[in-house]
Amino acid sequence: MTWVDDVLRTEPLARRAPSVLNTQPVVLRRGENFVEVGWDPARTLSVLDPRHDQLWLALGAFVEAMLIAGAAAGLGVRVEPALDEARHRFALLHSGPVVRPPFDADDLRNRVTGVGRFAEPSPSIAEVEHLADRAALPANARVIAWERATGDPLVERAHRWLFATPEPRRELRAWVRPGADDGIEPVALGLPAWRAALFLASRGAVDDGIADLLGGHPRGLGTVAALVDTGGSPVPWTMGAALLRLGLQGIRHGLRLQPLPHVTACPDTAATMALLLEAADVAGRVVCVVRIGTPQVEPPLSRRRPTPIMG
Repeated sequence: MTWVDDVLRTEPLARRAPSVLNTQPVVLRRGENFVEVGWDPARTLSVLDPRHDQLWLALGAFVEAMLIAGAAAGLGVRVEPALDEARHRFALLHSGPVVRPPFDADDLRNRVTGVGRFAEPSPSIAEVEHLADRAALPANARVIAWERATGDPLVERAHRWLFATPEPRRELRAWVRPGADDGIEPVALGLPAWRAALFLASRGAVDDGIADLLGGHPRGLGTVAALVDTGGSPVPWTMGAALLRLGLQGIRHGLRLQPLPHVTACPDTAATMALLLEAADVAGRVVCVVRIGTPQVEPPLSRRRPTPIMG
């Protein structure tokens, strides 16, 4: 057995990494003495991820998960950023020294994404800052939490845009896949059950007539926070590592995270967040918005399909 064989045997654990709408875009390619991490373009989002931020986060989180899974198996993994969009290549994994990450196999194996309503009270800004501090985030990642008066209206505006605009609404619907091994369950929409059923059943012009009904203000949000890239590599895999670490640390604190890709995709809320960072004198840009809280009902482990391995 080679180092490549040993690393690829850790894939069942690494696939627990998060991806937007549970699209699971990762494709692995076997090299003679390396593993290439790439993606399937059919599993990317064109409307809800116009800048590929969510794709880079998913791929970076998978790379971080490979480091955790490799360390658990006593394997050293070194990451070489190698973005090539034409070839759908993100990074190369090589043999390297064994480095113990801040999280272990059990953390990764039991990772869940928050869905449904979060209980009151929501975490305070100080609690979120403490969570980020304990998560050992990479140097180019920062978490900014907002008070309810700021964060909730952002999500409400993005929520209404999502359901009232045909293109993002169709893209979202395509990934709501009850019982499948990818995509999300209707509960992840943040809608009451009857509204979720109406959303899945409606088509065409009917959507436009019920958009405001479907996009009513989401309840039980928890605390809204932004993951900010403060600079570094144009496509830093470390931002995906930051998202995974923040989620794993949150679980240790009894909290759950759910990414909200429509908040960064909506032009209105994206512009507002840029102004909020400027007003707070924070250099960088928001690559992901999450809600953080304690779920009223513990979410199940999300489903995973085997990651394709080519070569």
